[in-house]
Amino acid sequence: MNKNTIIDAIKLVLEQELNNQKLDHFTSSARLNEDLYLDSVQIMQLLVHIELTLGIDIPDASLSNDDVATVSSLADFLLTQSTSDNGNSSHAPNDIAQAQEEFEDIKVHCFVSCLCESIKANEQVDHRPFYFGVWDAEVLVNQDHHLAYHSDDINHDVFREWYKKLYGVSVTSWYCETLSKQENLHTLQTLLAQKSKSEHIMVMLDMYLLPERENKFNQNPFPHYVMLEETNDPATWFMYDPDFRWEGTQNKNQVIAAIESEAVAGGYIFDSRDITPTNNTVVGEYFLASFNAKNNPMTDKVREVVHAHIDNDNNDTDATQLGEALKQLPVLAIRKYAYEHGFAFFWRDIGFPEAEFEHWCDVIEALVSNYKNIQFRAMKLATEQLSLTNKNALIAEIFMLLDQQDEREFRIKQHLFDVFSQWSALHNLHLNNSQIVAEDATA
Repeated sequence: MNKNTIIDAIKLVLEQELNNQKLDHFTSSARLNEDLYLDSVQIMQLLVHIELTLGIDIPDASLSNDDVATVSSLADFLLTQSTSDNGNSSHAPNDIAQAQEEFEDIKVHCFVSCLCESIKANEQVDHRPFYFGVWDAEVLVNQDHHLAYHSDDINHDVFREWYKKLYGVSVTSWYCETLSKQENLHTLQTLLAQKSKSEHIMVMLDMYLLPERENKFNQNPFPHYVMLEETNDPATWFMYDPDFRWEGTQNKNQVIAAIESEAVAGGYIFDSRDITPTNNTVVGEYFLASFNAKNNPMTDKVREVVHAHIDNDNNDTDATQLGEALKQLPVLAIRKYAYEHGFAFFWRDIGFPEAEFEHWCDVIEALVSNYKNIQFRAMKLATEQLSLTNKNALIAEIFMLLDQQDEREFRIKQHLFDVFSQWSALHNLHLNNSQIVAEDATA
């Protein structure tokens, strides 16, 4: 096997298995993300097919970011793996999931990110406590037993309620479900025309319909909240997208088309002029209200999906759909970075050493990354190219990794609660339910 053989195999998988629409950009120097529009899930799918097609074993802990930068670098990596006697790579140890991090580390929760943007700009308040509600934010399993980050039934009332309590700002819905798209667009354009400097206007749109934004997640549809303003050019709007850390002008008609998508509906307005300093008691109450010491909802939902798809008595599902069923896991897993905001807020206020904080950031990173190791195995399981023995081994590995996730996340929660308790004592807070949550956290 030589490098050209591997490059040909990569192109064949992209064409026949992944139906890649950017093959006209395919060269050995083509970048997987920027030129071929492969998101993290598709790169994992590519690796699974290469592993099965060429018989090259790809260990979890052998792939670096540079390996998946271009077609050529990936071919070099695979060639090294194919000729290695012991399977060890000369590349720096890393993780398949970490290899995709650069594409995903900016997305946590679009609704929360929009609200936090004005908080970050105000020196009187700290945005980090608002992320307390994100690490265990609602995760859905739809009727097909697929994991989902969005549903028409999801509302953000809890975040709106605590935004008001924490920062004094009311978040008001301007979108009316009983009106037509055109009537809601009229409302939006009226609000934009009348908007004051301190007002912020959020709208849900379908990012899939804005390909010029170079969204590489390839979710279709991709419901997402952004904030809009008018510009001096009537043909453009200014878009703030804090979740992707992007801002700039967009063609107005394209944005309207993305708002008109039947897959999206929603919009809010709030005024940063109303921001008031946050009371520590309210911060403590929000932490306790958000803290789930007994369960890890995301891992519970992933386990539920896996069980549904390997259940031979369930006629509605089978293991060949498991990869698709967990497709949205990378988008959801990134919410776990919210733990870093929790640690950082209490840590810095107390004045604990930086080195220990960095240790817990590493533990959180491992939590996020391990979800993608689970997804990689689910994709292998879905290929129908494995023996029964290998399938059973993969299923056992998936449940072992889920158990690891529970152990790791409960450890994070217990230490975070310990830090919170010290912070409460420092500020002499006496919070309702604190003792009950403390007993759950140490149970």
